[in-house]
Amino acid sequence: MFFKKKRLNETEFSQKFAKQLIKKVKGLKITSINELDIKSEFNEGKHQHFLNNAYSEYINDPKFIKEIIEKYVNGTSAMFLPKELLDEERILPVIKDRRFIKSLEEINANFEENHIYEFYNEELIIFYVEDRETSIHYISKDDIEEINLSLEKLKEKALENLSNNFEIKRHGENGYFMLTVGGNYESSLILLDIWHHENFLVDGNIVAGIPSRDVLLITGSTDSVNLHRLYDSVKNINETGDHVVSDKIFELINNKFEVLKI
Repeated sequence: MFFKKKRLNETEFSQKFAKQLIKKVKGLKITSINELDIKSEFNEGKHQHFLNNAYSEYINDPKFIKEIIEKYVNGTSAMFLPKELLDEERILPVIKDRRFIKSLEEINANFEENHIYEFYNEELIIFYVEDRETSIHYISKDDIEEINLSLEKLKEKALENLSNNFEIKRHGENGYFMLTVGGNYESSLILLDIWHHENFLVDGNIVAGIPSRDVLLITGSTDSVNLHRLYDSVKNINETGDHVVSDKIFELINNKFEVLKI
């Protein structure tokens, strides 16, 4: 007789993660575990790790727990490695929303002083990252000063890499589309100059939903059937998905996506 394994609760999952992280980072000390919030110490520095995205991935597909924990342990352990100079060819933009800013400010009161970001519209914010082999490193002001890179050049290079280093694929038909570029930077595609009716045959203005970093959905502002379909997908992914970006819908106005007013 086959018995399914009981799913780990949040604290059990964090304990399993912490055990692997200690093995990976010699000298790391775990000071507390509170559900999906882990605190650690390393070389007299204090750190905080949130496993919300990792746990969401586990809940959605428990059989891959080993692979999920390994992926996040590799990403987390990268922060304890010796500091490296930025590789300009790996710089990319990522899209987040106000919820992300708020969560970071609660962790680090000096976040705004140290990191580089700008508001894209009233809801969305552009961050700049270096896409490393096992992690995504959020670029700080110190990072670009060390390689003498201006903020203008940083933005230019990020968009250039996004445009040139990925193959954008369009899926769908009948006024409802999805774009893919590999799983991490789909939401960032709103920054590229691709938003024309020649590329997306939709009714009315182009409307986009970016519920998570790997999902970008497109339809038209006067297509009621597909608009409802898009709304439902965005709502569902925000409630059950991981790496969520925004629960809003956006309409292309004057070559820029703005929050669609309901």
